[in-house]
Amino acid sequence: MSDDDWVEVRSCAWPHEAAFVKSLLESEDIEVLIPNEYTLSIQPLYAPALGGVRVLVRRRDLARARDVLTGGQV
Repeated sequence: MSDDDWVEVRSCAWPHEAAFVKSLLESEDIEVLIPNEYTLSIQPLYAPALGGVRVLVRRRDLARARDVLTGGQV
């Protein structure tokens, strides 16, 4: 495993939720990838079949991304 590997930080039910999470993380300079982002924006009902709308970050940023998404709450 490498620090550059992509890992899931959150799985959302809908593309607009994932887009919001992505914007929060990117505002903190965390690189974000949403696999199937374009497919799900056209056909959001495919999300359950694809395991939800997965939000990925680099392994090295995982702890910081979780902190951003919880607002620093443990």
